[in-house]
Amino acid sequence: SSALLEAFIFIIIVLMLFLLNVRATILVLLSIPLSIGMALMAMVYWGVSANLMSLGGLAIAIGIMVDGSVVMMENIFKHLGHPDPRHPDHLVDENSLDVNDLKIRQGSGGIALRIQEAAKEVASPVFYAVLIITVVFSPLFSLQGVEGKLFQPMAISVVFALLASMLVALVMIPAMASYVFTRPVVEKESPIMKPLDKFYQKMLPLALAKKKTVVLGAIGIFLSSMAVLPFLGTEFVPELEEGTINVRVTLAPSTSMKTALALAPKLEKTILEFPEVTYASSRIGRAELGGDPEPVSNIEIFIGLKPVPEWSSAENRQQLQTLMEEKLSLHPGLLFSFSQPIATRVDELLSGVKAQLAIKLFGPDLNTLAAKGAEIEALTKTIQGTRGVALEQIEGEAQLVIRPDRDLIANFGIPVSKVMDLVEDGIGGREAGKVIQGNERYNIYVRLNQKSRNNIDAIRDLRIQSATGAWVRLGDIASVKIESGPPQIRRDDVQRRVVIQTNVEGRDLGGLVTELEQKIASDIDLPAGYSIVFGGQFENQRRANARLMIVVPASLGLIFLILYFAFGS
Repeated sequence: SSALLEAFIFIIIVLMLFLLNVRATILVLLSIPLSIGMALMAMVYWGVSANLMSLGGLAIAIGIMVDGSVVMMENIFKHLGHPDPRHPDHLVDENSLDVNDLKIRQGSGGIALRIQEAAKEVASPVFYAVLIITVVFSPLFSLQGVEGKLFQPMAISVVFALLASMLVALVMIPAMASYVFTRPVVEKESPIMKPLDKFYQKMLPLALAKKKTVVLGAIGIFLSSMAVLPFLGTEFVPELEEGTINVRVTLAPSTSMKTALALAPKLEKTILEFPEVTYASSRIGRAELGGDPEPVSNIEIFIGLKPVPEWSSAENRQQLQTLMEEKLSLHPGLLFSFSQPIATRVDELLSGVKAQLAIKLFGPDLNTLAAKGAEIEALTKTIQGTRGVALEQIEGEAQLVIRPDRDLIANFGIPVSKVMDLVEDGIGGREAGKVIQGNERYNIYVRLNQKSRNNIDAIRDLRIQSATGAWVRLGDIASVKIESGPPQIRRDDVQRRVVIQTNVEGRDLGGLVTELEQKIASDIDLPAGYSIVFGGQFENQRRANARLMIVVPASLGLIFLILYFAFGS
């Protein structure tokens, strides 16, 4: 809203300086609310809400909206500036006019007819100019997924505002001008245009005299811009400064709640030592009922920041994050990933990973995935611009593993299922009955107490009856060990995968991925059946670019056709 108001005020100043006529300025300014009003009606019809992107589109279009009206008004002003209605430039044979045009010419001093003649002169250029600008925005309608949701509201608001402005310029401006101007006007030369016009009159003959140099220079500039294009960085959406930092701390998978609760305040205290920080709050794990449950080995710290001008130890957020990471690294055995809360949620929704780039490694064997994932992680850390590189943890979770010795249990005449039932009863529990309290019914489970469940010797000492009636210890017929295993096994499209995640800092995402692809292809030897897919923001960027590579040339072809019909050449 403020951007629209500022643009409106700026347009008033420019129009007053160049038109030097209050009535003409008001007429042109009226085209803005009229065009916006029509655009809003179209937005309501298409179900587009007044959000940041749609209002941003109107803010972008507000300057273009007055283009057609300015051209129309300036030409009307030029025609009305001649005192003689039969000025040679506008001399019309009355015998060639129809009855209505003749009445207009003979009434009101021919003012209405001169406005009509002025409108006819520029109607075609105004129509084609606005149509071309509208076509320029048409590729945005082809975007799908996240990028479509982002940019289509803007495209709709801009296109409808431009089409409405064309209607206003061609029909409403001439009609309103015929009411406002009832007699010829004195055309004044703007003090700003006078030196510009003088300079142009000097340069134009020079350009025409050396037309070959001018044309070759234009071609040279175009070719130079094409040569620079490969070095232009690419990214999906620009990074916004949210005024907050989100730090994701990853501990060992077997970390207990007690350890995490003791560590979180220490990390907060370290962060609060920075003068730029206003608050630091942490969250450990996430409830299983949430959209994305997490173990207690994950700590998220949300950091509020003062306005940048009040900072003393860093000039920008990237420098501050580097300093924070250096201090937090004094706590050993932790992995840190810095981002911003909104950016983190967007990244997570895009790829399931809380980072800008997700390198997904697919394959059948977990051990191979872990080994090759570690190689890719180490390689990614060597690429300039990566920050917070981390391999998804697929091992390190402490697990109680019980492996029955089939030969021994066969000697005792004990079936394997009976051994498993014993373990289930002792650790998981078995339903022993129900208790009813009013309308509520509760199951009663019997199992070992917590102290025994957490004691491997107590589990080994569980007894099972053999076929002869003798009682046998579980530890005598089965291997009972604590082993390290995967905390989770993730799949995409039925394939096992691990993810190496990284944020990008100080360079463009597209360039970083290109370099990373080349490095992985040359330095990492993937076995048969293993593949890599780049996800996150890059996945959306690549999809959008592929679509634009088709739609943009088609739009250029359409613009060529419009120009061909406009000039007939």
